[in-house]
Formats: sequence, structure tokens, C-alpha cells
Amino acid sequence: MTIAPPASETASDPETDPETGPASPTDRDRAPLRVTDRALLADVRRLARLADGIAAGTVALGERRALAVGDWAERVCEAVRHRHESEEAVLWPVLERHAGRTLDLSGLRDDHVALRGLLGEVRRATRGMVGALLLRPIAVASAEDFARIGRLARLLDELAELLEEHRHDAERELVGVLPRVPRADWLGAVRALHTGSPDPAFTAARAHVTAGPEDVAAVDAALGGRGLPGVLARRALRRRERLVFGA
Repeated sequence: MTIAPPASETASDPETDPETGPASPTDRDRAPLRVTDRALLADVRRLARLADGIAAGTVALGERRALAVGDWAERVCEAVRHRHESEEAVLWPVLERHAGRTLDLSGLRDDHVALRGLLGEVRRATRGMVGALLLRPIAVASAEDFARIGRLARLLDELAELLEEHRHDAERELVGVLPRVPRADWLGAVRALHTGSPDPAFTAARAHVTAGPEDVAAVDAALGGRGLPGVLARRALRRRERLVFGA
């Protein structure tokens, strides 16, 4: 999912020219992608655990909460879809321009095809679950309803595993390429990806949850002051999060 290796797995930042600054992307420049990946993967895993609990009958799910769960899952799936399409349209052309034939993105493209198909399945299964629960409350749900919810949990687990595998594949393929990419080109692509998000407030607010103190400033700097959201936006989303996950 990412082309930005975790901070702990990256080499030290490239040398800085005293007149022009860093020649290639620094670890701080990669922070927006790193924290976004972390947030999306965390939410997929939480949704999988929630679906497991619903299928097991240990999680109560009324109409209001069911609608909120469906909305949250839809937002997460859309954020993942946008991220991958933007990588192909915005980020990868920058890498290919500077890496030339040494970069082989075919495997990552195959991952994206598989992920798009799986995202579609998750979305359909989520809508099916919510629709069924609006017709029949969980207290009187049928065996078929519980089987449908169990399938959603398995799909979400599969999605989380594939996203994690894709992240490691991307790190292996791309970490050696980034030092050849001009920093200005990288920052321009990352900012374009961020501003083109279909739901930037949601994605940014979720990323804030997984961003360490050092990442908050790094994200804001990399995005030219258009980084993570303020307190009010995070509080509003936090109320929605409590409804969905009961946390």
C-alpha cells in the first residue's frame, strides 16, 4: 500500500546541500504516506474484529450503529482505493521518470488489481450486512444473516493481510529508488495525492491517531501547512468512532 518505508526501516536521510537543501526525499517527507498507511490498515483490522464480534453474537448492533459501521467501512475502502489509484497516476510516474528501467512495478500493479477486487467484495458484503440488519435486528437475525457477517469478517481479515503484504512488497521494490528522485518532485506528488483525496478530512483525522509526535510536524511540513486536522475535526470523528467501535 505504501511507497514510504517505516522510519525504523529507512536509512538515514540523504546529505543536504547547504544552498539547495536535501537532494532527495527525507524520512520526514515520507511521513504523510507512512501515517496514512498505518491508519488505514489499523481501521481494516478493527473492522474485522468488530465483524467477528457481531458474527459471534458478542457485539450488539442496533440500526443507528449498523448504519455508522457501514459508513465507516465505506470511507476506509474508498480511502484505500484512492490511495492506490493515486499511486499509479501521480506517484509512480515520478519514480519511473527518474529510475528508468531499474524499477519494475508490475508486481505492485498486480497487487492493486487484487486489492480492487477484494475492496469491491468487502463493500458489497458490508452493504449486505447493513441491509439485512435494518430488516431484522441482530436479536432475531437468521443463521444466514450470521453467515453473511462471518464472511465479511473473513474478507476484512484477507484485506488486512493483503495490504500488509503489499506494503512490504512496495518497500522492497522502491526503497532503493527514492534517493534518485528529486525532493521537489516527490513533495509535489505527495501534496497532489493529499489534496485529491475524496474525503481528506476523514483520512487525515484517522492518520492523526497513528502519527507519533515527530510525525505530526513532519506531515504538516511535507504538505506545505495543509497537513493533519485540528482538534475540532478530530473530536467530531472521535464521536463517530465511539458509535462504530464502542471504544
